[in-house]
Amino acid sequence: MTNLIHAHFARLRRAPVFWLAAAVSAGAGLFIQNAGLVIFPPACCAVVFSLFFGAEHADGAIRNKLIAGHGRMEIYLSALTVSVLVMWLFLALSSPRIILTARQNSYGHFTPGEAVLTIAAVMLSSAATAAVLTALCMLVHRRAVLAILLIFLVLGGVVAGSAVLDELTAYDGGWYLEYDPVEPAEGQEPVFPATEGPGLPRSVYDPPSEPPAALTAAANALPAAQIFQALRHSGRYHATWAMLAWSLAELGLVTAGGLVLFRRKDIR
Repeated sequence: MTNLIHAHFARLRRAPVFWLAAAVSAGAGLFIQNAGLVIFPPACCAVVFSLFFGAEHADGAIRNKLIAGHGRMEIYLSALTVSVLVMWLFLALSSPRIILTARQNSYGHFTPGEAVLTIAAVMLSSAATAAVLTALCMLVHRRAVLAILLIFLVLGGVVAGSAVLDELTAYDGGWYLEYDPVEPAEGQEPVFPATEGPGLPRSVYDPPSEPPAALTAAANALPAAQIFQALRHSGRYHATWAMLAWSLAELGLVTAGGLVLFRRKDIR
């Protein structure tokens, strides 16, 4: 399998799209300093993998590897290893001040223990995403279809993760201003002191509540939601051991399922 991994990286070094994606990731890391940077690694991988691994089906490279005596498990796991390493490379390039220094400017500093857990959560979540992309790359042999699938999968995952996190914020509670309406004259609508009339606002505390179990499970299961929570590091949002367990489970299940389907795939 080592020879296959070396061969993959030798081809990647000669692929202009790989260096272009690396440059985009590095450029984003220099000019963007928030958790939204985590969108770039999977997006860049979706483009690179669709062209790189998709070419192996089109060129008959996978069939030639089988003829040369390489097993299907060896071929699949070598592609998965390269995918995860490339994902981590783009992650390091695009997020040097957030991931590598374990710091998120908008929400303060991490303790050393929180830093290790955050980095581990982000890396494992990214690896789970890479496993899904690899499975599709090894099972879909048409490059155009593969490219569309990977890009929509990545964008859909980011949108779903953001939506889940937005839903969680509804259960955060906090302080808000409440105004007493001014008694209206006959035939008029109520008005508030914020726009006219006397009266002062008062601060009201809305205590946090426990979100539904399904929403919490979705936040732990979706890789994008995991990463956003880990980097936000505010209130209920932080890296947890549960995130690592979910990511490891997803990585294992996707890899096992992909291997089973790849073993049955007709390679031509």
